[in-house]
Amino acid sequence: MASEHPLYIGVDVGATKIVSAAYAIPADRERPGEALAQVKTKTPRTEKARDLVAAITASAKEAIGKAGGSCAGLGVAVPGPLDRAKGIVRYTPNLGLEEYPLAEELSRGLGMPVYLENDVQAGVLGELVAGALRGARNAVGIFIGTGIGGGLVLDGKLYRGSTGSAGEIGHMILLEGGPLCGCGNHGCLEALASRTAMAKDALALAASGKAPAMLSAAGTDIRHYRSSAFEEALEGKDEAIGKVIDRSGFWLGVAMANLVNILNPEAIVVGGGVAARFGKRIVKAARESMEERLMPGLAGSVRILLSELGDLAVPAGAAIAARRAVLEAGGRDGGAGGMAR
Repeated sequence: MASEHPLYIGVDVGATKIVSAAYAIPADRERPGEALAQVKTKTPRTEKARDLVAAITASAKEAIGKAGGSCAGLGVAVPGPLDRAKGIVRYTPNLGLEEYPLAEELSRGLGMPVYLENDVQAGVLGELVAGALRGARNAVGIFIGTGIGGGLVLDGKLYRGSTGSAGEIGHMILLEGGPLCGCGNHGCLEALASRTAMAKDALALAASGKAPAMLSAAGTDIRHYRSSAFEEALEGKDEAIGKVIDRSGFWLGVAMANLVNILNPEAIVVGGGVAARFGKRIVKAARESMEERLMPGLAGSVRILLSELGDLAVPAGAAIAARRAVLEAGGRDGGAGGMAR
């Protein structure tokens, strides 16, 4: 049955999967209700832009078809820096896009306005409007998956920075001379605490015979070192794998301490696929590590929260941002373009 309210689609384009969700958002309030439909598909393994555009288009169309109703706008969330005003992805290594007019290409195929958003900024916006950060004035979001992204809330609003790329918490350098990160630097939080970092450590342990349950679950192909394999290893009593997860939490806590010392937020929300599986364990390790490094007087000043929206934090935020952009444009079909600030 078609919705009586305008339909907005939010799409989370990740390195391994694309998640599209449809929301009916009334004109008199911003907070969306439950997703009317959601679609999950694998991200194409090629680095050809046309394959990615085709996959996003198909996913969005399927979500629209399942939800019914008229779609007012599409918000597409991708990792990395963007030019929102022009709808261009500046750079995203995991998807093979550089200076690519993604909004225009999608809008042409879908016949509706398309707006780009950074994936974790979208996730933080979703949590701020409809999730764990509701009512927060100053907060930080950290999402842990294949990489690590972040977002900042200052004075109740998503803070974007001078070029729109604020919140790249995953590329905070914590260990000079540490592991190589995908960005080209060494010792970034992402290189120390992401699922990719965990997988590298776990593979070394499995190959050396120190994590037999992980070896049984995932073999020696790092592509199989997903969160589900880590769960199997923990169930198999691989203590070494538990230490890998705890080490991720340790470095996360070091980053949190820096953020709290600099920004003094009231809350930090932790989301993403890794948090969905091991959130309580990682948050426990992170809190302990953070509290050891806080400036005197800041202990107990910040709440560490787990995402309430889970896999739908990013699609929900992208849909909310698309609605804002459509309303700022006067509700007209403005074609491809940038996000509301």
